[in-house]
Amino acid sequence: MRFSPLSFVLGLAAASLVPVLSRVFRPLAVEATAAGMGMLEDARRVLAQQMENLEDVMAEAQARREQLDAETQATATDEASSEATVEDEAAPTGRVRRRTNGARRRAS
Repeated sequence: MRFSPLSFVLGLAAASLVPVLSRVFRPLAVEATAAGMGMLEDARRVLAQQMENLEDVMAEAQARREQLDAETQATATDEASSEATVEDEAAPTGRVRRRTNGARRRAS
């Protein structure tokens, strides 16, 4: 294989440029990494705030649902007690009047 002075010079230049480039690019790499870490921390903070807001909304919705369930149960209890008094007034003999759709009478 033949010796090429141009290849030899390019090899020496590359060997000398690697340390120079690493000294130049290392601070840039450190700054880019620091900026990326800062952005990651900001993203985590924003995500934590949004999760907290979501948890607050879910807790409020749960409380509202429980309130509506309690109101529904109270309404059902009031209706049941008012129907019982109406039935007591309608059947003073103690017999409860059955309500049917009349299917039994028609079938006979």
